[in-house]
Parts: sequence; structure tokens; C-alpha cells
Amino acid sequence: MPIEIRVVQGYQEYMACEEIQRQVWGPVNFAFVPHHMLLTVQRNGGCVLGAFDRDAPGHPMVGFTFGFLGRSEAGQLKHASHMAAVLPGYRDARIGERLKWAQREEMLKQGITLITWTFDPLISRNARLNISKLGAISRAYIRNIYGPEPEDPQGVLPSDRFQVEWWLNDEAVMARSQGLYRSPAAEALRTRAHLANPNPLEPSEEPIGDAFLMQIPLDVNSLLVNDLQRARAWRYQIRALAEAAFAQGFVVTAYAPDKDVGYYLLERREG
Repeated sequence: MPIEIRVVQGYQEYMACEEIQRQVWGPVNFAFVPHHMLLTVQRNGGCVLGAFDRDAPGHPMVGFTFGFLGRSEAGQLKHASHMAAVLPGYRDARIGERLKWAQREEMLKQGITLITWTFDPLISRNARLNISKLGAISRAYIRNIYGPEPEDPQGVLPSDRFQVEWWLNDEAVMARSQGLYRSPAAEALRTRAHLANPNPLEPSEEPIGDAFLMQIPLDVNSLLVNDLQRARAWRYQIRALAEAAFAQGFVVTAYAPDKDVGYYLLERREG
């Protein structure tokens, strides 16, 4: 599929970003980022990239990513990647991955070496992209970042997120960018560390040792439809285990999907 990735330009392309948001997240109850904000951010150090289908009439935009300048807790200048979306008909074509690599190149041109963003740790597709394919890491868990508030333990799942750090000049990231790194498969991870949460309906083990595995359901969206109680159990178990691990200096460094679950590898790091 001939997809062109480039900087978004002109009114029509910024409006296309708005339309993609509506198609991906729905026109109701979603506060989309308007075209004038995207344009302003782009003109002031941020970055809005589009993916264009060169085979389709008019070369329409089929995906985009958007972020802005920020600072880390240590005061380092970074790029805060806020939004990435690909139209449903173009999923599984590596467009999201290509947008992220293009984002990396644009930031390196600015001298920026860190990009951060958040994602739901229960969504295997995003874990595979962010941790396995891109080489990002996570050591911060944010509870219910987008609501609803007050949080209802019997209602809608809280919008918990991992915050990831993508260190653009990290050796593992550079190796991935050149196609020289192969992420470990689930079997390799299972032989490397023990599983701390074998059953979402029971308390997990305490984070111990130098490394452990944390599993998630492979298809949480199916659980949300067919077994909300189990999906809720996964949410609160992962919250408790990840927060305890991060407080002790563990970092998410790898992810691999398996038959019905996926495995995060958490390793203890100093500093």
C-alpha cells in the first residue's frame, strides 16, 4: 500500500485531521482537537504528521499524529505526543508505526531526544506497538486520567494509562529503526521471569527479584462486551501491581502477545 507520511499543510489537511478524529472516536461525547489548534501547535514547535493514500483518488489522509513541546519532570525539553489515529479501513497496515517513526525523525531534526505519550495498558495492540515495536519503556501509571469522576468501581472502567518514554537515541530504539532488533517472543519471556498475576480474580504476587512478568488479556474489548466483571478485575489488578512495581524501581521493557494473554516484562532499574 503506497502510503506517504509527511507534515500536514494547509486548511483542507488540518480539517481532514478533524474528520479522522470523528470517524475513529465518534462524533458524540468526544472533544476533538480543532484545526486551528493543530495549525498553531505546528507553527510553534509541535508536530502534526499525516498519512496519505497515494493510490486513492485525491490522495486522502487516512491517519495522523499530533504532539507539542513539553518538559519532563527533570526539566528536559521533550515532545508530548497527544494523539494518533488511523481510519478503521487502514488498520494493520503498519501506518501507525510509520507515523511514529516519522515523528521520531522530525523531533531529531529539532534536537529533541525524548517523546512521551500514554496508552491503556490493557490494550494488547497498543502495547505491542509502543513497547515491542518502537522500544518505548514505561515507569509511570496514571489513574483515571480522562475520567469518569467520581470513579465508580461498578461502572465504566476508569481510564488508567501507562505513560511511556521513547528515548530516541537509545541503542535499542536505534536498532529497531534500522530493522536490526527482534523483540523476544512470549516463550522467551516466560523462561526469563516468573508470572506475578496468574489469575485476575485473585491478588497478584508482590514485585520481587530483578524481573517479573505481568499478563493482560489479549482482547479486553471482547471482555468489555461479554464479561465486564472480568475486565474490571483486570483493570484493578494491573493498577495495583504496576503501581507497586513502579514504586520499587521496576520498568516495563518488553511485551509479547500469546494465545489468550500478553506478557509485559518488568525489570528493576536503578535511577
